[in-house]
Amino acid sequence: MNLWAISDLHLGIDANRRAVERVAARPEDWLILAGDIGDSEADLALAFEILAPRFARLIWVPGNHELWTEPRTPGAPRGVERYAALVELARRHGVITPEDPYLVWPGHGPKTMIAPLLLLCGQPLLLALRALPAERRGGAARALGRLRRPAQPLACLAIFSAAVLFTHLPFFYEATLRHPTLHDAEHALYLLAGSLLWWPVLDVDPAPSHRLGGLGRLAYVLAAMLPMALIGAYLNRHATLVYPAYGPPGHALGISAASDQQHAGALMWVAGNTIMAVVGLWAALAALIAEERRQQSREAREARSASATDGAAARGGAG
Repeated sequence: MNLWAISDLHLGIDANRRAVERVAARPEDWLILAGDIGDSEADLALAFEILAPRFARLIWVPGNHELWTEPRTPGAPRGVERYAALVELARRHGVITPEDPYLVWPGHGPKTMIAPLLLLCGQPLLLALRALPAERRGGAARALGRLRRPAQPLACLAIFSAAVLFTHLPFFYEATLRHPTLHDAEHALYLLAGSLLWWPVLDVDPAPSHRLGGLGRLAYVLAAMLPMALIGAYLNRHATLVYPAYGPPGHALGISAASDQQHAGALMWVAGNTIMAVVGLWAALAALIAEERRQQSREAREARSASATDGAAARGGAG
């Protein structure tokens, strides 16, 4: 029993199509079709018709060629709607898709779950949860569920703001220069606070129970800019040195520590918040586009369902 994988068949090319038709049957093996099988639904259907009967399991994930719709094809499904149509096509041929439960390889070697690679980047905790034995999955799911509370947008924003403001207080900042362990803890806190800040924006798992919409994400990122703006403006406008420990090094280097502080404040105030604003606009636009595509997909499914119902009624009336 073997697990095989292949991609980039591009069945629109005659030579590739003839090569696939010559693939020998391997009734005990599994085959993964890892994307770019063809440029059209007909190409993908041909691959399923040829290969599904020849392998014990056929698993498919889309590539950019499957998901791309030619501009010369007016009215053809696009985006999420096209992906949904390809998933339905695969299921009609008994092919496993990314929308189906992930399979565990039953052959030789360690227990391995077969899942789309990018899912590991986008939803690692969800994938790890599915990989657990059934008897341990419930406890792990409850533990992840408890993480949903600190993942609420207001909680994440509050933790980030508190971390940024507190760590820039002069007494704490000076203490981190004297104690290396505290300095390391400060940077660990920045990593934690930054991860929490972007958690609701990126919808990483476990996703918060209250998800932000497009405008909500923009408002959230704009609110996160406030503590950085306050500290940056304070450092930029303060006439004297806020952190005295930087005075001697500045004097030794022949530079003004106060002037350097003002430049640092400007970077935090203007450059940092510019980056935040750009990311906020991107997150809002991405969320709005995704919602529009989901709405179009829902409307297309409803239209197909209504058409099928009308057709069935017409055939019943004719009978």
